[in-house]
Amino acid sequence: MVRYIVTSALPYVQGIIHLGNLIGSILPADIYYKYLRMCGEDAIFICGSDEHGAAIELKAIKEKTTPEALAEGNHQQIKKLLEQYECTFTIYGRTHTEQNKGVVYEIFESLYRNGNITKVESELPYCNTDKRFISDRFIEGKCPVCGYVQARGDQCDSCGNLLEPKELIDPYCTICGKKDITFKKTTNLALDLVKLQPKIKEFIEASSTNGWSKNAVHHSLGYIKRGLRPREITRDLKYGFPVPLDGFKDKLFYVWFDAPIAYIGITKEWDAKKADDYWKGKDTRLVQFMGKDNIEPHTLIWPGILIGSNLGYILPRTIYAYEYLNWEGEKFSKSRGVGLDIREAIEILPADYWRFALASMLPQSADTDFTLESLKQAIDNDMNNVIGNFINRTLTLIKSNFEGSVPKGKLISEIGTQIEEKTAKYQVNFERIDIREALRSVVELAGVGNTLMSSTEPWKLAKSADPADREKMTDILYSCINIVYKLGILLHPFTPSASAEILKTFKSEAKMEFVDRILESGMKLDIEKVAPLFHKLTEEEINKIEQHSGKRVSR
Repeated sequence: MVRYIVTSALPYVQGIIHLGNLIGSILPADIYYKYLRMCGEDAIFICGSDEHGAAIELKAIKEKTTPEALAEGNHQQIKKLLEQYECTFTIYGRTHTEQNKGVVYEIFESLYRNGNITKVESELPYCNTDKRFISDRFIEGKCPVCGYVQARGDQCDSCGNLLEPKELIDPYCTICGKKDITFKKTTNLALDLVKLQPKIKEFIEASSTNGWSKNAVHHSLGYIKRGLRPREITRDLKYGFPVPLDGFKDKLFYVWFDAPIAYIGITKEWDAKKADDYWKGKDTRLVQFMGKDNIEPHTLIWPGILIGSNLGYILPRTIYAYEYLNWEGEKFSKSRGVGLDIREAIEILPADYWRFALASMLPQSADTDFTLESLKQAIDNDMNNVIGNFINRTLTLIKSNFEGSVPKGKLISEIGTQIEEKTAKYQVNFERIDIREALRSVVELAGVGNTLMSSTEPWKLAKSADPADREKMTDILYSCINIVYKLGILLHPFTPSASAEILKTFKSEAKMEFVDRILESGMKLDIEKVAPLFHKLTEEEINKIEQHSGKRVSR
């Protein structure tokens, strides 16, 4: 039997994540996982806090606390917030656990035995002001590739290229802000990607047809073409897992190494026995969601770790990387007051509204701008006008004309065909992991109902004394209520609360599964009180978005 492991890139725990982080991996992973479960698939959703690396140490220094304390507090906050966004993880774990440490050591020792770990001498930045080596994320400067002025020593967040600290132009220490930096020689351990390159290339060429995003394929093959080089997996840090090898016990494993391994470690934290069933099962499909800045770690380093360890862990089947969601053309930045974090956002609008709107903006092929116009299009038009109003009108008419029961009519042939077509399109889009278009299929299905309503005006037929008009109205509303039922099912991955509210109407029929059935005529519905499902953005909500964002969004 096929099993699925769905993962989202683990969010860094140094601060509350923003909407760009949510849309970039966690939300689409959760939507896809809900779809799989709705289809009855054996699937688990693994995520958690990425606790190690220089970023958390830097934040702890600035806040005069310890990385452990900062990670613990932020982990609990982020976990609670993501649950408020209706994300249903099988487990939301963390990287700094004994389970993950055990897997990291197991894989490292196997890589070392197999000759896939090499020693590399490198020059690392040393801050003469702070009197310490500063790791990749403690140093920033101008990107040599795109010119972005806040590129880090390990990666440029603007163009996504991985960097070495010495490549930065005009670098400075992010701890003290000084430019008094020299480069001193040190020895680290590295994953020998040169040796592993042929097998990694073979993996990419064989797997990239399994629903990989175009950017993941393009960037990965580009790196292969240029030639891989050993990637350091140890650093001079203070918080993390010590290296269990003589001569390197004063160093820690770096985040590029222990964070992806945490997918396995977190699964073991959930259930050690089942973890092996999933991670070593020949029929398991590993589907991974991430932002474009995580492509190389997931398509080259992570497969290299798994291949080189030769411990029987499965390789990724599908790697889907999203482009960036920007805020009015600017990168999200809490330090500069650009964009909303997920705590601010959930205080303004309920989770379903953000889930729906962000899913409609998914940056699948290019960077996307968050604007008030795009938010209003999603909420005011698609959610409220197209879906919500259709459902409200249908239930209101059935309550007033059929005493709250499913009309004893028949499904209009062309409407039945369109329901089947939109549902099939929805399924195809999910199979392609085209989540944005899957949502569009739901909106289109509601549009079918609205068109039927507008073109036939059943409220007028209800006033007619002609039995033929009454029969026509019955068939129209029977067709409409079947669309409402289908909408309740198809909306589940996107708007779980609204979906549950719709399906409560159908009582015993309200099963959260992907089914192909029509409703039984005469079935009693739970519609004693018909209330709007959604509302348009209010002026107060708009003002709060602008207030929290630090800048006014376009109207």
